[in-house]
Amino acid sequence: MIRLSSLFKLSSKQLPIIPKLPSSASLYVQSLSNTSKFYFSVDPRDDRPEQEDRMYNLRPGQGGKHFDKEGEELKNPLKIEEENEKEDEASFQNENKRSIYFFIVAALGLIGGYVIMQMNTMREEKRSTKSAKVTYTGKADIGGPWKLIDMQGNTVTDQDFKGSYYLLYFGFCNCPDICPISLQKLSKALALIRKMPESKYIKLKTIFVSVDPDRDTPERMQKFLKHFDSSIIGLTAKSNDDQDLRNMMNKFRIYASKIEMDDKPLKPGEKRPYTLDHTIITYLMDDNNNYLTHLGSNLSDRDLAQIIIDAALVREREKARGIRD
Repeated sequence: MIRLSSLFKLSSKQLPIIPKLPSSASLYVQSLSNTSKFYFSVDPRDDRPEQEDRMYNLRPGQGGKHFDKEGEELKNPLKIEEENEKEDEASFQNENKRSIYFFIVAALGLIGGYVIMQMNTMREEKRSTKSAKVTYTGKADIGGPWKLIDMQGNTVTDQDFKGSYYLLYFGFCNCPDICPISLQKLSKALALIRKMPESKYIKLKTIFVSVDPDRDTPERMQKFLKHFDSSIIGLTAKSNDDQDLRNMMNKFRIYASKIEMDDKPLKPGEKRPYTLDHTIITYLMDDNNNYLTHLGSNLSDRDLAQIIIDAALVREREKARGIRD
């Protein structure tokens, strides 16, 4: 029987010597160092001796950092890509914020510019209106001698108003809206003028001239004018074709045309209903029956009052300096 102990008596020198080969991890890292610039933070060679690092010309990691042959720090490619994505996202957000900011600034600028433009326009219109109130050049060919009938049937002429400034408005009692609105504004303007201190230097009257005497009898005119300022004087004529009325309308550039309301057959003695299309304007005459200015229907009662006072005061100053027509 062979004893096993004899087998263990073999000397270690009799065994063949197997050379030590570099580990597979070392070979893998060596190939990465030769072909790539990047290096992972977890190094399987951390347990290698320093001489092995020197053999592969690599610097050992310091504080989790690694370096290549030239001494440049090696970074994780995934980390670099993540940082680039964050930078792109931050840049996109900043670009959006800048776009929104520029849009808001541009919108506010446009709104501000529009408001300033409107304010300047209104200021210029107001300035031009004020200058028009007191600036007159030449003499308008408006006005002249005239003759009508008052509500008591008495003849009235322009000479009856000499020595007084007076307003002339042409209309008719059946007017549905324009004439009542105009007379209402004139009534408010007269009330404002009475409160002005300058009014004590001016004697002012107001005349309503009917362009429809066929229907505007003295009685009808009295009833119509009760709705407005009590100082308004109503004048009319014998008929719509009265020559005195026509002459006056021509001198003041006033037109009035009849517009029939329907074309239905008329019964014997029946008159066809109609309305009148006429000039909507008010004239201001001075105390010598001369034209001073005209007042449009678009003016407010305050504008009317101020224009009337300003025009009359200008004429009074001209008379004081000896300026005559």
